Amino acid sequence: MNQNILFYGNEEALNEVAKKGSETDIRYYNSKIEGSEITFLSPFKFPERIQTLLNAISISNKAIIAVDQIDRSVGEFILSLYYYDIKNLGVIGDESTLSTIRNVTKGTWIEVIPLKPTYEDFLHFISIPTGAPRNRTIVVVDQTFPVKGVGTVSLGFVMGGIIKKHMQMKSYPSGKNVEIKSIQMQDVDVESSGPFSRVGLAFRNSEVDDVPKGSILFENEELQFTENLRLNVNINPAVKSRPSVGEKIQINFLFNNLNAEISDISENSYLIDVSRKVPLIDEIFSLSSLNSNPRIIGAGKPEH
Repeated sequence: MNQNILFYGNEEALNEVAKKGSETDIRYYNSKIEGSEITFLSPFKFPERIQTLLNAISISNKAIIAVDQIDRSVGEFILSLYYYDIKNLGVIGDESTLSTIRNVTKGTWIEVIPLKPTYEDFLHFISIPTGAPRNRTIVVVDQTFPVKGVGTVSLGFVMGGIIKKHMQMKSYPSGKNVEIKSIQMQDVDVESSGPFSRVGLAFRNSEVDDVPKGSILFENEELQFTENLRLNVNINPAVKSRPSVGEKIQINFLFNNLNAEISDISENSYLIDVSRKVPLIDEIFSLSSLNSNPRIIGAGKPEH
């Protein structure tokens, strides 16, 4: 199965297994291993920008860390795995680093797997079963730009379902209908693409503003949207600080980072007033604040 793997640390560890692709505030490394398309996402502007990490992890199946010392950023990275339900963490490091990370993750569902930066070890890591794709057809866009002679092109990830040429989709947040004119995977034209694929999409008669970075493409279906989002929020027991009513925060989901405010808290149920309407989808929404330590406050899914 295709996979998206969050990577943090010394990117030289990827040299044997992947080729560097595009770059925004995330570096993308592409590989084909045993017939599966693998994308490694390195949020290299983290720890300076927490949003970069949250964007990358929101579409990842697994994670790898390659560090030689444990600091606050490593703790924040591991905390994000907890909130986004990442169960497999590959660790490239010495015995001391491995032991410390095992202690930090003790009592969580995170399985720590020692790795060496070799093809054989990466192959074993990738062979570990991963989570199921989304039930609905959905594409998350991380870049969009005009290409002369082609038109509007987006790079993104298929997170569920199968997309095909000539498919009609609805773009959030623009609300525009878009038609997929062509699909590429690793610069090769394909007729269709399945879950966890890194894709390049060309659109028919669409503008860049129709599918900007952070766009979520759905099949033409009825979705509910709200500016008053109620989440069932999970907060790691090790985090002592707790959010309060009236606190200004950000809501982060699938490459979207929106200003928001907590308007009500009832046990684990949080009512969040968001700066624009968000889709009521079965995705993890994290709460973050630059004034908090750690900056990731908690995370949860919308209540139904």
